Amino acid sequence: MELLRHTSEREEIRRLMRYLRPYIPLFALGVILIAVMGSMDGLIAFAIKPALDVVLARHSTAQALTLFTIPGTHRVVQLNSFVPRGIHYVWTVFAVALLFITVAKGVAEYFGSILIQYVGLSGITDLRDHAYRKIVQQPVGFFQHNPVGRVISAVISDIEQVRSAFSDWLADLVRQIFSLVAFVAVLLIIDWRMALGSAVLIPLVVLPVGKLGRKIRRSSEKSRSRLADLSQILQETVSGNRIVKAFGMERFEIVRFRDAGRKLLRENMRWIRALAATSPIMDVLGAVVVSGVLLAARGEINASRMTIGDFGAFIFALFKAYEPVKAIGRAYQLFLQAAGVSAQVFAFIDRPEEEMEAPGAKPLPRFSNSIEFDRVSFAYDSGPLILRNIDLQVPAGALVAFVGSSGAGKTTLVNLLPRFYAATSGSVRIDGRDVREVTLRSLREQIAIVTQETILFNDTIWNNLCYGQPNIPKATVEEAARAALAHDFILQLPRGYDTLIGDRGERLSGGQRQRLAIARALLKNAPILILDEATSELDSESEMLVQRALNNLMAGRTVFVIAHRLSTIRRADLIAVVDGGAIRERGTHEELLARAGIYARLFEMQFRDAEPVVRAVEPA
Repeated sequence: MELLRHTSEREEIRRLMRYLRPYIPLFALGVILIAVMGSMDGLIAFAIKPALDVVLARHSTAQALTLFTIPGTHRVVQLNSFVPRGIHYVWTVFAVALLFITVAKGVAEYFGSILIQYVGLSGITDLRDHAYRKIVQQPVGFFQHNPVGRVISAVISDIEQVRSAFSDWLADLVRQIFSLVAFVAVLLIIDWRMALGSAVLIPLVVLPVGKLGRKIRRSSEKSRSRLADLSQILQETVSGNRIVKAFGMERFEIVRFRDAGRKLLRENMRWIRALAATSPIMDVLGAVVVSGVLLAARGEINASRMTIGDFGAFIFALFKAYEPVKAIGRAYQLFLQAAGVSAQVFAFIDRPEEEMEAPGAKPLPRFSNSIEFDRVSFAYDSGPLILRNIDLQVPAGALVAFVGSSGAGKTTLVNLLPRFYAATSGSVRIDGRDVREVTLRSLREQIAIVTQETILFNDTIWNNLCYGQPNIPKATVEEAARAALAHDFILQLPRGYDTLIGDRGERLSGGQRQRLAIARALLKNAPILILDEATSELDSESEMLVQRALNNLMAGRTVFVIAHRLSTIRRADLIAVVDGGAIRERGTHEELLARAGIYARLFEMQFRDAEPVVRAVEPA
């Protein structure tokens, strides 16, 4: 089990790293600059030796400031090499050389960090784009099984957590690695025996850091799940704020949100405690190492095998080497945390996209003849059948209405036409072509939909009307708005067609939103129209206006209507009564009333006390 977990961690980190591949040249340049920075760090550590042995020595007459001797050779590296030849005074040499090294280090670190952070941010931006693209291209069923809050949490919050690791900490990790290499080189050159002795306790650091890192990963996975719960509660409360207020449930929702927040707090504190334990562990072990180095150095200095300057440089490099070790340990844990929170993101990315088209699919010519449901049955995810052996033929230009009780399968039936779902058995054919054998784009271009829940975007009226068709002439848009009885109320708004309508069109009335949806459908100019209970939530006056707009929209089109208000379908060419997933009755309004079956019973129940309203909304 532990091996599988480690494999999963490595695989997730490798998958994250793949998003950096397009930026390898920039990353390599950034690494080179950070390597320059690391070498400058090493030179600064070496500079402590001449500072103590020569510059601060009371009676020293030396003019050359030796940094170190290259191992295996007799070549000496001096600070004098970094200043003009005319400068000889040791303090001036030291100050100018130190200034040059520090400036070079700062410039290399600045540009190197910027390049590496750019690489990290670009990779995470690509990851976010990939995740969003996969989610948008999921079939309709995906959005029924994955709450909106969880999807938003994965794409925004989880990827933001990964961004922190791959932009901020990636640059720091590279910087710390090269600093560590530089300081270890200093330690080995000054006294390789003491350097190796200082490394004895490294396993005592690595083991707890690794174990804590895995604990952080598990806790981070749970904390992201809790955060998703919190996001879901927030999304539901904000989008359903009217219901919350109408039922006086503010206190209940506040408590629910607070409880979810407390669960998130507990999960966060688990990984925070594990993360906070790393630094004290390393500090304690570092103190043990330093104590041992002090004892060893005392003997070396007394035996004249080491100078005070050598010891100063060694102890400085040792302390500075522990900083990268601590930072690398922390970065490792944060990368494991990023791998943990990326699990849900990759779960979405790995889901198969909506099947756009079968092999060899061809574009569907513009609809002209008939639509046929041939022995169509359907079930969700291998569950019980929702539709059973539906047989229906609809000629072009006909108005077909589906009626029946809630849950009878009406919406599911019409959703098979634009292939939101694929039939489990049987076929849906347009002009004799199975919808599964044509390209999805060519199929959906020929279908316009107006639903009970009007979907509008937080944008201008113009952009909502022209959604997916940005280059429509102004005159055409206004003509569609007039046909939808929307032009007059649009002109009364503060900025006319450029008015922002708020989230889901909340600044407009229900009838106004529906008329905008009708105008949008008119602009699409599709030959097939689906009306899914388009007037069910409107008052009588709004329904009258919307019904008139719908009459304009339906003219010359093949229309499928789902309606609870039977007043909207009296003039339908065919009414199909759906009950228990099957068509139980079919015929015109008069024929079905004469049959005295299911339709007649529904009609009697609905219009027993509503005849005046029916006459008011019935088209002239």
